[in-house]
Amino acid sequence: MRLFLWAAGLLGGLALLRGAPAERPPFAHAPMGVANGCFVESVVLLDRWAGQGGESWRRLLQWGAREEEELVAGHAVAVGEHRGQLWCWDVNRGWAALPIEPARKEDAAAVAAPVLAHYPRTEARYPLFRHDFPQAEGKPPALPAGTVPAAVRDAVRAGGQLARVRPVTVVRFVHGSAEQPQESAAAVFLYHGRYCVYLPERGTVPFRLRGDLANLRLIQELLRRSLPGARELRRL
Repeated sequence: MRLFLWAAGLLGGLALLRGAPAERPPFAHAPMGVANGCFVESVVLLDRWAGQGGESWRRLLQWGAREEEELVAGHAVAVGEHRGQLWCWDVNRGWAALPIEPARKEDAAAVAAPVLAHYPRTEARYPLFRHDFPQAEGKPPALPAGTVPAAVRDAVRAGGQLARVRPVTVVRFVHGSAEQPQESAAAVFLYHGRYCVYLPERGTVPFRLRGDLANLRLIQELLRRSLPGARELRRL
């Protein structure tokens, strides 16, 4: 009898040391692997999450510095509620449960705090939430034949995933000097009512403006803010 009680106590102690089984994340997800893709990677994950059905709370959490009324040079993750628990998906770290009560989910600063703890060397500012509005399915771009620069490949890959639930324009262009031109590409889409431009070299910048996604002149103007000399735009 004593041996049985000792064994039972030992097993119970080991169970306490191991802790309760961790709850599983909402679903398995593999990133696209595109350069500077935290924003578009998070959007694609949120699209998948919405496709799981239900009306659970989901947001894109972004932070950075403000420049001309826009948030730039920061980081973005996906956050949401799943079975009474807040979760975060970070392209750099994958899924993580957040130690935040669901009642505080609309407090961007509170939700951001445990996420930012993983970036102690980063001075994060202006955390805010973004979320999408229903849009029509877009047409995925085609990858040009032959060998293409990594930036073109990444823009096409991101555009193809984003186009599953929204219109997307992917443009290929040249920038730099006439003596040393460089090829690149960008994926342009709408998210949270913002005109978003994803550049593999720079990341994604949401612009507070209205415009047609097919307006190449407007896209060229926005591209030149990040890559001076952007020219010879053509849609893929």
